[in-house]
Amino acid sequence: MKSIILKSIFVLGSISVAVAQKPMPKAAASNQNDVVFTYGTNKVTAQEFVSVYKKNSNTKTTEYTESALKDYMKLYENFKLKVAEGRTLKVDTMPSLKTELTNYRKQLAKSYLLDKEVMEHMYHEAWERSNTEIHAAHIMIKLNADPSPADTLAAYKKIMAIYDRLTTKKEDFTAVAKASSEDPSAKNTGGDVGYFSALQTYYPFENAAYSLKTVGSISKPFRTIKGYHIVKLIDKRASKGQVLVQHILVSCAKASNANTIEMAQKRIAKIYELAKGTKFTFDELARDSSDDKMSAKDNGKLPWFGAGKMVDEFEDAAFKLQNKGDICAPFRTDYGFHIIRLIDKKMPESYEKSKAEVKKLVEKDARIENAKSVVISNIKKENKYTFNKANYDAFVKSLDSSLLKGNFQALLVNNSTTIFSLDNKNYTAKEFANYLESNQRNLRKFATNSGDVANKGLPAWIDKVCNDVAENKLDKKYPEFKTLMDEYTDGIILFDITDKNVWSKAVNDTTGLKEYYNLHKEKYIWGNRLQANIYRCGSENAATIVKESLAKNIEIDSIKRKINSQNIGGVSVESGKYEKGSNKLLENVKWEKGLQSFTNDGIFVVVDVKEVLQPSTKKLEESRGYVIADYQEMLEKTWMEKLRAKYPIKENEAALKTLVK
Repeated sequence: MKSIILKSIFVLGSISVAVAQKPMPKAAASNQNDVVFTYGTNKVTAQEFVSVYKKNSNTKTTEYTESALKDYMKLYENFKLKVAEGRTLKVDTMPSLKTELTNYRKQLAKSYLLDKEVMEHMYHEAWERSNTEIHAAHIMIKLNADPSPADTLAAYKKIMAIYDRLTTKKEDFTAVAKASSEDPSAKNTGGDVGYFSALQTYYPFENAAYSLKTVGSISKPFRTIKGYHIVKLIDKRASKGQVLVQHILVSCAKASNANTIEMAQKRIAKIYELAKGTKFTFDELARDSSDDKMSAKDNGKLPWFGAGKMVDEFEDAAFKLQNKGDICAPFRTDYGFHIIRLIDKKMPESYEKSKAEVKKLVEKDARIENAKSVVISNIKKENKYTFNKANYDAFVKSLDSSLLKGNFQALLVNNSTTIFSLDNKNYTAKEFANYLESNQRNLRKFATNSGDVANKGLPAWIDKVCNDVAENKLDKKYPEFKTLMDEYTDGIILFDITDKNVWSKAVNDTTGLKEYYNLHKEKYIWGNRLQANIYRCGSENAATIVKESLAKNIEIDSIKRKINSQNIGGVSVESGKYEKGSNKLLENVKWEKGLQSFTNDGIFVVVDVKEVLQPSTKKLEESRGYVIADYQEMLEKTWMEKLRAKYPIKENEAALKTLVK
């Protein structure tokens, strides 16, 4: 019970895809069909232009000055020209882009295919339950997620017999759990799963637990993907909220011997004393001393957690901390010894403030399947679904053992009878056979005959067809869906064609890049530079030894050995050519050859200036990033000139002025 896609779409400049239409400004409302500009045979209306302009405004209040609108129009013209060229070249028909569009469409369709009222109920239910923590125990009879009818019946009989013992014979729940539950932990816990809240267990389990009103009451048997359960309510309490903590772990397995335990206790005690002092921060101790290497990378920080997320000992210690910065005394779990530092606490927030996060969690949870079943039911009603049982039964009867064995071939099925009808279209036995052939490997698990395989595949096939039919109607049913698909399509066309003509071309066209560099190399100049060796020293004495030794031309390795033998701090060295402002340690260095020493933010520094270099032209490999950027800019400019010639633009200044306010 303890539970421990979008490609960035952008247009030249500030244009980016947004997710919802916004209303036209009042000044433009009566002119929304006016054409603001044309490109080739295409036109852009005031309505389209203002909608995109508002979406991409970088300020809270959109500015409708003539100059701002004109500037943006140039950007939007460039965008439209590139997309037009991409469509002319049929970029959107490329297999890779078609796959991306299909995947995005299916992802976007998910939110449109869910019933809004059902989802709103689920969001609110999860939030409401999260304000209460349940302490429960359970008894489980195991059943795999895809059982045979015989196994299901056997498990059901077992759980009903246990339910009778609890309700009729009034046997003790804990004793029955220890003796009869098939949850391996029940023998030790009596089925006690501790406290938990919403979205921490299987939805049917959560429903059963939260439906119990009286402490001591038990649920009727119910089923999850793990099997059949009976739940007993031990306690209910208001949510303790969540905590954000850092921890340090000294590993010590539960079965460790006395010597290992003693060593671990001494180590955690030493870390605890250091944590209470001022010499080291908790961050430093967590990074350097914790055996939890994953959290140690982030100074021992763990994600926010509430009831039921951590083992009981850890949860109890964390929630006992009252003030930010408090550190608890060492305690032990099955993982070892811990100390915890409180970073922050938060109590449950209002539904409005919590909804975005709750929505995200609900839509990742298996309970979303309940909402999908409602959608399928609605799709069937809206599209006049009918099922032909006689034809289906005849098809099942015709199946041989190949489907059960996993070598079924739809090609051998010559049956065009209708299994079901939807949206004035008949779906045939032949089509179902194709579905079975593609999915027989998973469908035949735990089946005892080919009929079982078909019966398992039928609802999944019908659901798939229902979703496909509904998805194909989304463009007409929801204008905003069509808008988003059009924007995404334009975006990936833009990305692909710009990459081919500008970005990747500049990187891969080595000949063109060299030619551009040779024509413009005067732009890429090194400023005044120092060629120097920089020595960072661990103490003033070490810095003195370094400077004196370098003056005598002693090698750095010999200098390091001498310093290390005296235990006066180490020395590190870096060498290079440095422009002014490129290295903070050189801010106070005199631009002249020779040795210099000083301190910088507590660091003892010796600099050996070998040469003062005058301005010079950078080689291509030294300025490659800058040259590529400039070459891309030139390619972009040349390309846009060609596109403006290919798709002539005519601007309607009068229409644009009607948008000014």
